[in-house]
Amino acid sequence: MEDEVNQKAAIRELLKMNGYTDEQINNKINRYEDAGMLEDEATEAVGRLKSIKAQQTKEMHAQQEAQRKQQEEAQRQFFNDMNEQLSNLSNIRGLAIPKEDRKALFDYIFKVDADGLSQYQKDFNKNLTKNLIESAYFTMNADKLIQEAKKEGQTTAA
Repeated sequence: MEDEVNQKAAIRELLKMNGYTDEQINNKINRYEDAGMLEDEATEAVGRLKSIKAQQTKEMHAQQEAQRKQQEEAQRQFFNDMNEQLSNLSNIRGLAIPKEDRKALFDYIFKVDADGLSQYQKDFNKNLTKNLIESAYFTMNADKLIQEAKKEGQTTAA
């Protein structure tokens, strides 16, 4: 705080945070210099800046913690919803799903190994581009594809 440039910088930063314009800041700094109060004002400014920064840091940590809790809750809710839906699943687009396959499907999607990956993730990632395209296509045309398969099955049976 003995360096005049640092004194002015501290005062400038505090006044800027308080909404002063550059012109107002320059005028105040000039008045502090003329009155011989620059160092005292700078010391006060540094103290206020420290408390402001500490408060901002505290608020940022609180926000991050709230976001973390919100994300955890969303993940927990998603996991519970998936578990419930899979437990009650009897068919997928008209294709029967045996009860033992429901548990196996849940484990396939969610049970992770030491690497933090499920078997589904591993299988999907083996050929990511192809699997992404197929998944998107089947999602986009699922009902149409099921109807076509049923027609073809009926034609073949006949």
